[in-house]
Amino acid sequence: MPFPGGLWWLLCCRQGFTLLRRDYCEASKGVASEEVEESFELRRQGDEDSTLQVNLTQPSRASSCSERSLPVTEETYSLITENCGRMQHEPDAILKGWLQREVRGGIKKPWLRPRKYWFVLTEDSLDYYSGCEETAQRLGSLVLTSLCSVLWPDKQTYKETGYWAVTVFGRKHCYRLYTEHLNEAVHWVCALQKVIISKAPLQTPTQLLMHDIEENHNSPEILDQIYHNNPILRYTAGPIYAPLLPFPYAAQGGQGYAGLCDEAVKLFHSLQQLEELQDPILLMQGVLQTCHDLPALVDEIFCQLVKQTTEPPIPGAPTDLCYWQLLVCMSYTFIPSVPILCY
Repeated sequence: MPFPGGLWWLLCCRQGFTLLRRDYCEASKGVASEEVEESFELRRQGDEDSTLQVNLTQPSRASSCSERSLPVTEETYSLITENCGRMQHEPDAILKGWLQREVRGGIKKPWLRPRKYWFVLTEDSLDYYSGCEETAQRLGSLVLTSLCSVLWPDKQTYKETGYWAVTVFGRKHCYRLYTEHLNEAVHWVCALQKVIISKAPLQTPTQLLMHDIEENHNSPEILDQIYHNNPILRYTAGPIYAPLLPFPYAAQGGQGYAGLCDEAVKLFHSLQQLEELQDPILLMQGVLQTCHDLPALVDEIFCQLVKQTTEPPIPGAPTDLCYWQLLVCMSYTFIPSVPILCY
């Protein structure tokens, strides 16, 4: 006997509600299913009041059964900034952020993937840490002076490595930093250059003593005291480890030459060899040729010769005359700058 149309519709609806209750684990009668939205709050650095809301909806239902939740993708979690404790404890920081520093390998692997560090730029130095936490260890520091310099990122390095490189030249170290974003690299270069330009010109001890000598040139007693208390102004038989005059740390000597700082130290070693040679003409020609190829070293060589002819062990000895002969050749060939000429 067929069922009436209304009764058949009632049975179908009842069966459908039963299936829905089973799938969604509905609670007992009188409890409606609710969807709760979870929100994650992003705070901008240094701004506690302004917030950026990113709502991630995870449907969840109050139930006595095991709940089912939708997984949050990895891309969504990348929107949540890392809570860095060091940010709030660096009031002097001009710029800070994650950069990668070059790590060199052996002969088989001359270039490895850079390692990630937390860099902080201040008015005095560029420091990097193992992490951005307040307790993170400082791994290195590059003191910024007027002699430092920064190289802009180039396309060739990006094609070879996939990173935009920022090179910072210091007195003892050279930092090669990498980032995947060009705008970030340019931001760091501009900030570093601004700090370097703001520095007062760096003067070496020799330059400071030259000023003292010029100010007291009418006081023989003070001049004698200056020369007596500062061996850098007098003859020395030992080597020097830094130029007498300042040179930019990144200044290159050109084809066939090392950096200007290294060439200046090598030239002083060559001058000292004049005392050991019976025929120093070839060595003198080499010094003159170097000054011709690298005009920036002319003042440095003049200062080195003045140093070696001041209070030598035996004045007028053949070893002393070699320095004077080269000084005469330099005076006939090159013209020193005004401060060196006055000195």
